[in-house]
Amino acid sequence: MGDPEAARLRIREVEGIRLLSFNDDITTLARVYQCELQWPPKSGNDIPHIAFSVAFERDYPLTWNCAHIANGHTIKRPVAINQRLGRPTPVIVTPEELLEEQAHGPRSGRRGSAPHP
Repeated sequence: MGDPEAARLRIREVEGIRLLSFNDDITTLARVYQCELQWPPKSGNDIPHIAFSVAFERDYPLTWNCAHIANGHTIKRPVAINQRLGRPTPVIVTPEELLEEQAHGPRSGRRGSAPHP
């Protein structure tokens, strides 16, 4: 189940963060990703996470999901889809990576990144 104290601390850290609103752009992107990525059904919540990040053009969406989202191998396919759609792909990182980058400065050639059109 996980560590209840760690969960409580994570919840405390995100309190007050503005929530992004669901919209038609996210629905459209999620459908495209669902059809083209062909990720396993258990990754169903991962697709909207990427759709929100792209639709709202977030620079550094955070995730602890390294199976599908913060994974240099699997993120290549959404990058290719977004390039075809003329959409930017954010650099998807784990909280640890973002904190490391803030402490040591940005690294070039990050996985998953695509140039903004």
